[in-house]
Amino acid sequence: MSNTPMDLFAGLSAVLTGIDQSKLAPPLDPINIKQTYFDYAQSKEGATFQQLLDIFNKNQALPSAQIGNIILNQSGDAIRYLARSVMLMWYLGSWYDPADLQKYNSSTPPTDPLGPKAIISSEAYTQGWAWSVAQAHPMGYSNFTFGYWSQQPPSLEDFIGGGS
Repeated sequence: MSNTPMDLFAGLSAVLTGIDQSKLAPPLDPINIKQTYFDYAQSKEGATFQQLLDIFNKNQALPSAQIGNIILNQSGDAIRYLARSVMLMWYLGSWYDPADLQKYNSSTPPTDPLGPKAIISSEAYTQGWAWSVAQAHPMGYSNFTFGYWSQQPPSLEDFIGGGS
């Protein structure tokens, strides 16, 4: 196991999203969205982001479910809601402020839906994992070749890795 900050972020992200690390951080990655996400989260939540990586680093030998439990249930609100922001970042390509997410878990949550604080980049939007999980693509953008719709789509496992 490598302990570079990027490797820790990719491993943490795999735990949080359920998407195989090799899909989130492939060896050949011309878009390098993981670096964009890493830099964005670090710029928004520097010290807490480092704590999140440290918690993952300390526990990365444990099964994913245990790591997730530690992060989301045992590490306090700052870590819990930052982890949720990281999940949303990977899936939607948008930044949801952890403090805003926390408001929705109060005894009197806001009644309005929560919108993102920012769309991280146009690449983040097109690379959001919600598209792959839905086995779809954003309007006006596709990596597929013309006529792909005439065939059955690949399995979800082909998109996100791992097994069921």
